[in-house]
Amino acid sequence: MKSIWNKETVHWINLADAHIFQQQYNLYFRQLKYFGMHYIADEEVVCDLIQDLWLKIWERKENRINEATFKQYLFQGLYRSILDYIKHNNVVREYSQKLSSENAMTEPEISYKIIKAEIYQAVNQVFDDLPDASRRVYSACLNGKSYKEIAEEFNISINTVKKHINNANHYMRKRLKDFLLFILSFR
Repeated sequence: MKSIWNKETVHWINLADAHIFQQQYNLYFRQLKYFGMHYIADEEVVCDLIQDLWLKIWERKENRINEATFKQYLFQGLYRSILDYIKHNNVVREYSQKLSSENAMTEPEISYKIIKAEIYQAVNQVFDDLPDASRRVYSACLNGKSYKEIAEEFNISINTVKKHINNANHYMRKRLKDFLLFILSFR
């Protein structure tokens, strides 16, 4: 019985050779693009997917690949990329629709969230401007530690802890007073 597989009919290509790689790219690009356009109407997206596929092939530096199986690999690879792209777009679209329907905000709600973000930024900026010792003590207090725990952690007296917290409160109130009055005037 004769073997169907004949070594003389197998054509090998060396994709590690830039010249051969470019030839193969030129040979298959239009076919791949035509194939891809059946699934995705956006030519730019199809071309990007093809470029990504060729980049992966180039990075692997295959120096001996069967030409017949390579063609099949190209089309299957592009098809998988197209499916991934479509799945990703569906997830994005569904999430966007869900987000817009669940979180549809009115103009006052948007303004409120913007003001809230500005307050958050201002408070954090003033907090960052505190002297280092006061900032560390105040931060520990905000994290729920007692004065005694803070005093032990920083090896200072409870009165010093109280003084740092008082100084931080005074400093922050003074720095944020005008800002908060300005914000409250819009309510």
